[in-house]
Amino acid sequence: MKYYFGLSCTGHDNAIAIVDENGQIIFAEAAERYLQNKRAWGSPPDDFIRVKNLLDEYCEPGAEIILARSWTEKTQPLLAQELNNVRKKYRQLTRKHKTKGFVRMTEMSKFLQRFIGHAASFAGVHFEFVASMHNYPIKNLRFNHHLTHAANSCFTSEFNKAACMIVDGVGEGQSISYYLYEKGVIKHIHSSKYDGDFFSLSLGGYYAFLTEICGFDSFKGEEWKVMGLAPYGKPNETFLKLLRARYAVENLDLIMKETGHEAYLEMLTYIKKEEDSYEEIIDIAHTGQLFFSEIMTQLLNNFSKHVDTANLTLGGGVALNSAFNGKIVERTSFKKVFIPSAPGDDGNALGAALLAYAKDHGDKYPLKPQFISPYLGSRISEKSLEYFLRYSNMKVRHLPDTICQETAQLIAAGKIVAWVQGRAEFGSRALGNRSILADPRDLAMKDRINAVVKYREGFRPFAPSILAEDAADYFHNYQETPYMERTLVFKEDKKSEVPAVVHQDNTGRLQTVRKDWNPRYHSLISEFKKLTGTPIVLNTSLNIMGKPIVHTLEDALGVFLTSGLDVLVINSYLIEK
Repeated sequence: MKYYFGLSCTGHDNAIAIVDENGQIIFAEAAERYLQNKRAWGSPPDDFIRVKNLLDEYCEPGAEIILARSWTEKTQPLLAQELNNVRKKYRQLTRKHKTKGFVRMTEMSKFLQRFIGHAASFAGVHFEFVASMHNYPIKNLRFNHHLTHAANSCFTSEFNKAACMIVDGVGEGQSISYYLYEKGVIKHIHSSKYDGDFFSLSLGGYYAFLTEICGFDSFKGEEWKVMGLAPYGKPNETFLKLLRARYAVENLDLIMKETGHEAYLEMLTYIKKEEDSYEEIIDIAHTGQLFFSEIMTQLLNNFSKHVDTANLTLGGGVALNSAFNGKIVERTSFKKVFIPSAPGDDGNALGAALLAYAKDHGDKYPLKPQFISPYLGSRISEKSLEYFLRYSNMKVRHLPDTICQETAQLIAAGKIVAWVQGRAEFGSRALGNRSILADPRDLAMKDRINAVVKYREGFRPFAPSILAEDAADYFHNYQETPYMERTLVFKEDKKSEVPAVVHQDNTGRLQTVRKDWNPRYHSLISEFKKLTGTPIVLNTSLNIMGKPIVHTLEDALGVFLTSGLDVLVINSYLIEK
C-alpha cells in the first residue's frame, strides 16, 4: 500500500491531507481545528500525536508514505534575499517617515517573509520522526507554493479543461500565477513577480493592508470584516485616487506606478485610531473592495485572451473574496467558475498530496468530474459521546428516524441550533456539518446571533443554505455554489421572505445544498420548507468570534453551554437547555 500525505507549511493556516493509492482523497484538515488555535500561527501541520493517530486510522502498517510539502527547498534562501531587498528599500524611508502605520506595515512585511522561510524549512520533521519510529518508509517531495494552489483548484474541479489563476500574498517570488489545466495536466503560463515587499505587488498583501487601515488585524485573518463592512459604505474618491496612483495592471501583471510609494505613504494616514468609530472607515472598506474588484476584473479579462476556454478555476487566499467571486461571470469572459472549499493555504496540503500522486502517474492526475466532497475532516469521537450520554445528566433525546423533522420544528419556532454531523468540512466555511442554524425569516435573528452566540460586530452577515432545486427562484444569474464561495444578488420579490440572510447590498453568500452531497442537511432544509414554505436556513460556523470551528464534542459543548444557543444536535442526539 502507498499513501500520499500533503503538508501545508506556510506558518499559518497549516494543514495535513491524505490521498490513497487510487487517488482518492481520504482526509484533509487544518491544524487550527485540532489545536483549537485560530490560524495556528507558528504551529506545525504535523503534530506528533496527530500524525500517529492519522497513521493508525487511515494507513496500513508499514505502508509506503510519500510526504509532500507546499514549498520548495529554495524557499528560505529566496525569502532571506527578498528580506534584505526590503530592508535596503525602506532604510531611507523609515528615517523620514516614523508614523505608527508605516513602521507596522514595514515590520509586518519583514516578519512574514522571515517566518514563511522558517516554517517551510522545518515542516515534516515531526512526521518523519513518528513514521520512522513505527516502520513507515518515507519518500520526501516538495512542490512550488503556487503549483500546490493550482493542483488543489484544478484536480478537484469538475473541468477537463480550464484556465487557472492563483492570487495570494506571498509565493516563491510570485504574487499571481496563471496556468492552463487540460486532461489532468497543469501547464504554467505566466507568473507576476513581486519585489519582496508583501504590501507592494501582491493583491493578498494589498487586502491585508486595507484590513489594517480599517482598524482590523490581518494576522488574525480579519479580512472577512472588511468584506462584511464594505456594502455599508460609498466610494471615497480621494482614497480611490491614491489606490489608482499606486497600482496598475499591465497585461497579466500587477505593477506599482512610479507614484506608488508616495501614494502608499499618504494612505497610511488613513490608519484607523482606536477611538475612531466604524462609521469613519466604512467608506474606506467600500472603496478598497471596489478597487480590488476593478483590478481582478482587469487581470481576468486579460488572462482570458491567453486561453481558449471559458472555464476558470481560482485559488490562493484571495479566492476567499466571495463578494467579488459572484461577479466574475458577469464581468469577464469566463462562463463557469470553480473555487475549492479550501482555496487558501490550508488547501495546499491537499494540493501537495495530489501533486505527489500525479508525479507517480506521469505528472497526470485522473479526471474527477464528480463532486468532491468537502466533508474530509474528523468525526466526533464515539467514546466521548458515549461518556457524555452516560454521565452528563442533561436532557438528551435520541431521534434516529425523526431528527431532521424535530430540528426543523425547533428552527421554525425561533430556536438557535448547533448542528454537528458526520465529518467536518475542509476549509474555513461551515457547510452544514459544523454549523449554527436558525430561521432566516426573522429579521431580528441576525442581531440576536451576533450578540448572544457569536459575540461579534453587528454588520457581519450570515449565509443562506438553500435547496438546489429552489435556488434559481431566489437569486439573479444563479450559479451553483457548493462551498459557499460566492455571493449572488437576491431577487427583489424574495428579499422580504428571508431578511436575516440578505446583506446590505442585497446579496447572500449562499450554499447550494443537494441531496447527493449532504443527504441529512438536505433533509433538514426540506423539512423546514414543508413547515414554512421557505427552502432556506440561516447558516454560520459553529464557533465564537476569534476561535476556530469546533473540533471535538467537548468543543461543541463548550460553545453550547457558554453562549445563547438553544439546542445542540450531534448526529441523531438532540440536546436542549
